Amino acid sequence: MSTKIRVEKIPSEDMDDWEDDLLEEEEFIKHKKRNSFNGKRRKDIEDVLEERRLKKQISYSFEDIPEYRV
Repeated sequence: MSTKIRVEKIPSEDMDDWEDDLLEEEEFIKHKKRNSFNGKRRKDIEDVLEERRLKKQISYSFEDIPEYRV
């Protein structure tokens, strides 16, 4: 449940504190979004590197078979 407070009854100093809290929360949200993006990006990069490594392993395996040597 929430409590409604009339804005007229709040001293102006307290309203400034609310604004500061709001700005801090916005900064936190921006920072959180950046981190989640970096996590996804990092996972994508790791997947690409793993794929390259596996392709390289496969090509080395085929080079060991005489019929596939160029």
